[in-house]
Amino acid sequence: MQKIFDAHLHLWDLEKVNISWLKNDKRLEQNFDFLKAKKEYKNFDFIGAMYVESDSDDKHKEALYALNLKQNHKLKLCLANLEYKKDLCAFREVMHTSFKGAKRLFEDDFKKIIELLIKENIVFEACVKNEELFFLQEFLNQNPNLKVVLDHMGSPKESRFNEYKKDLKSLKEFSNLYIKFSAPDDFSNESSKEFIFELFAFLKENFNEDKFIFGSNYPVTRLSPNEWANLIIESKVFKELDKIFFKNALSLYKGV
Repeated sequence: MQKIFDAHLHLWDLEKVNISWLKNDKRLEQNFDFLKAKKEYKNFDFIGAMYVESDSDDKHKEALYALNLKQNHKLKLCLANLEYKKDLCAFREVMHTSFKGAKRLFEDDFKKIIELLIKENIVFEACVKNEELFFLQEFLNQNPNLKVVLDHMGSPKESRFNEYKKDLKSLKEFSNLYIKFSAPDDFSNESSKEFIFELFAFLKENFNEDKFIFGSNYPVTRLSPNEWANLIIESKVFKELDKIFFKNALSLYKGV
């Protein structure tokens, strides 16, 4: 049975943490706890996960909620709050929903955050719009010592796949860049399997398998963790499945 570490798990208790963007979404406006998520991996040997921040309204309350999850379930943490930096493996500030977008990467106060991430050896999770991937080349040039994970593979879209490939090819020489195979928000059972497999083939052609990290993006994406993991296996594109499904993540997100 394939071992699996989920490096992109969202969990929330709406009585403890308010998340405005869930309002009126019948599928997501409910509680999702760790035990419920764990059941999604019935066909895998589930060995752990990393909680990823949920773009909540109160980053401090979410941090306290996440710290409790860490204590109870030994989860690794990726937060948007550096107040508890000693407990973090990764930091993420969502940019694909911000009116500033990826331009935020170059603001003075964000540069100070990056300096702290490098000093504390905390990974930066880059969550940017597909249309703004070109910003990452300059950002990586400016921060060669920062470990950066591109969430959701850069949220590729079939309608602009050529532009996506051009942007990703410009990033392949950066040694500290990792690609997270966390299912994009809009992927579902109706997504083209041919496109997904072509996407995998492109990434394999341009990046070493040491740079790939599995994540489910549960429960935001409409693909279940089990379905998404099986698509990666079914594609038969990758040789080092253990690296993708758990070894790379455990190597990158060290310590706490």
